[in-house]
Amino acid sequence: MRKKYHPLHKAFDWWSVPHFLFGMVMVLGALVFGFPVFPFFFVTLILAIFWELLEKRYHIREASDNTLIDILLPLIAFVITLFLVDQADANPEHHRSLFTIVSLLYISINFFAWRARFDRDGEFQN
Repeated sequence: MRKKYHPLHKAFDWWSVPHFLFGMVMVLGALVFGFPVFPFFFVTLILAIFWELLEKRYHIREASDNTLIDILLPLIAFVITLFLVDQADANPEHHRSLFTIVSLLYISINFFAWRARFDRDGEFQN
């Protein structure tokens, strides 16, 4: 008997985590460095689209539904993080700490994910 998957099954993958964290890093960076949040939302959108175009350009294989999700996830994370951080704590020192933690997590997850991808997929390196 064949397993039935939800339609969004292929839209999300392990790479969805760094995309989500990217949105968190962007909004926390805007708050910490005093950039205007609203324009930074559009910077996040532009960078997410640019990244997806790079993936297409370099033929990084992923499900077709995944492209839209990879663009939406940073935006969703941006809004959720902004709402939670603004509602929970107005102390800028805590924003810096959270920015540092989330940035290190984002960098670490990307490092190990790309390393695994390079080790597993010989064609990917060529």
